[in-house]
Amino acid sequence: MVDSRLPLVDDYPVTAFFVGAYVYTWLISAPAAFMEPSWPAAILIFLGSFGPPVSAATVTWLQGDDVRAWAAQITDWRVGWQWWAVALGLPIIAAVIITLGIVAAGGPVDLGQELPSPLLFVGLFLFSMVFSGGLNEEPGWRGFAQPRLNDQYGALCGSLVIGVVWAVWHLPYFVIPVTPHSSFPLVNQIGWFGGILTLSVILAWIYNSTGSVLLPMVLHAMANTADVIIPLAPDQIFVEGVIDEGAVGVVTAVHLAVYVIIASAIIAVYGREKLARRDVPDATTVGGRP
Repeated sequence: MVDSRLPLVDDYPVTAFFVGAYVYTWLISAPAAFMEPSWPAAILIFLGSFGPPVSAATVTWLQGDDVRAWAAQITDWRVGWQWWAVALGLPIIAAVIITLGIVAAGGPVDLGQELPSPLLFVGLFLFSMVFSGGLNEEPGWRGFAQPRLNDQYGALCGSLVIGVVWAVWHLPYFVIPVTPHSSFPLVNQIGWFGGILTLSVILAWIYNSTGSVLLPMVLHAMANTADVIIPLAPDQIFVEGVIDEGAVGVVTAVHLAVYVIIASAIIAVYGREKLARRDVPDATTVGGRP
């Protein structure tokens, strides 16, 4: 049997995972930066976005560990109904509170808008589950890096390290025309970075509390999808074809504030070290060593 283990990967598995995720995503996505928005460019983005799970599986294999044990976290649904309620319901509650906050701040909302159809909502959710934060990200960030960083730094610091790496991993999307990130005004970019850090804390909490990657996938996808129920008023955001950065700033600030409050409440209740009621899953239980 061929020994696939490499000393550097064995000694620094999380670093190897981060580097692998960057290399895979950035190399595959890079050509799209020189293409007009099109299906070929979008396909490159979708394929490249699978860098985290591809790298996690590769590093797990290179360490000589069980890739199937790591992948089994993706289908672990037996976690208790209350965690399913959190994963599906928390982003919806947050979107409602954000809407109320924007109204209170005099921001760009139109409460007379109809909610998106259930079919559209479910379609966006399923798309996000696969291509926009679910399957293409969480098996790596949470399923591989989180348990190892829990052991090294504690859950809170580990989640923030992942948040920073995760945010930087997105950088090519800000220069690729086919992605929505490329049209973010500066205030939105700053708020988006803060949002990544707070969401990383929340996702670490639900992963550490369940040991399941499926639940972070659901919560992440729902967080991306729930924003469509915030009834933003396009005519107040785009004034004579130009983005009103003040209006965008209100939306961004309220959105970030709500998620900061949620993350802070989790830290206050569950503690900085674990962010969980039960023991944090040990890295060896998911096919690896710290």
